[in-house]
Amino acid sequence: MTVLIVDDSKIVRRVLSNTLPRYFKKPEWPELTLLEAEDGLVAMEQMKNNEVDIMLLDWNMPNMNGEEVVDTVRANKAWNKTRIVMATTEGGKDSVLKMIKKGANGYMVKPFKEEAIFKTLDTITARMPKK
Repeated sequence: MTVLIVDDSKIVRRVLSNTLPRYFKKPEWPELTLLEAEDGLVAMEQMKNNEVDIMLLDWNMPNMNGEEVVDTVRANKAWNKTRIVMATTEGGKDSVLKMIKKGANGYMVKPFKEEAIFKTLDTITARMPKK
């Protein structure tokens, strides 16, 4: 399992990178690789160089925002299997619906608790092939 954390906040990246290993410490997920990017441009480089299973994506970032990342990922057929979870402060109904329509697979609103992260990941990983 390869997870890419995309957020311009180093603190948020650290929180997620410390939380995710607890979730993926299950027999069906024997190996976890965590990648990080501080904006969408760095995320695109990570996508080019790695097979990313899940992307946890902030919306408001410099250089290339989350909406632009979703558009770019969904326009590339090679990346269609990547599950995208918005992890953002943009929690209004219109924002959520907009990103789901664009191709996000899940949504978490900051600040998020471990239980919310785990619940979202349960939904996202339910239909993923086990390795």
